[in-house]
Amino acid sequence: MATKETKSPEKLKIYNLIVLDESGSMQSISKQTIEGCNQTLDTIRASQMKFESTQEHFASIYLFQDNSEVPSRYIIQDAPIREAKDIDESIYKPSGCTPLLDAIGDTLTELKTKIGKQKNCVGSVTIITDGYENSSERFNLDKVTRLIDALKEKGWNINFIGANICVEEVAADLHIGNFTSFKQTSKGTREMFKKQNNSRAHYFDRIHRLAEVGNISSENLSAAEEGFFDK
Repeated sequence: MATKETKSPEKLKIYNLIVLDESGSMQSISKQTIEGCNQTLDTIRASQMKFESTQEHFASIYLFQDNSEVPSRYIIQDAPIREAKDIDESIYKPSGCTPLLDAIGDTLTELKTKIGKQKNCVGSVTIITDGYENSSERFNLDKVTRLIDALKEKGWNINFIGANICVEEVAADLHIGNFTSFKQTSKGTREMFKKQNNSRAHYFDRIHRLAEVGNISSENLSAAEEGFFDK
């Protein structure tokens, strides 16, 4: 009797996007921020290896500030995680003010356009800032929240991390349910990155278990991210 072949689960492409404040006030924790971003890349690399059968990871890091000499920019964009390189102090140079809404609006719009019509793709977005919006020109709060709401309906995982602001209030204004705060110190920054990387690894684990039983849907992806920072 022929043995029935077991069908492998279809891989979910996960586009990991970090929208990172590079304004001048981040200078005091630039070293710890660089370390934390590289640890995040390591977390994604480890998950790619661990969940090779069900996940395909890509990484982007977008730095935002309004220094006219050094524009907001991607330092990694949609790179397969195996090809994504660590960052260092020659790349991350805090200065300028905080165009938070432009950074969120620009990056989410671009990623939505890139993967919006593809099957089995989802965005996992982490926004990190140590200050309030103060210099955006292209996006206002209404445009950004409508964009975030639309992406959440598709099962995107969107998280907000802040220091020196009322994080709960800002996250609520942005319609982001997963949020946490951190103290803008060396210790506080390291603890924050450790917490979000633990949460990220747990989230990937939950997605893997959904994929194994063929249960990936926007609703189940949204359920997988619930209580993201409680992990």
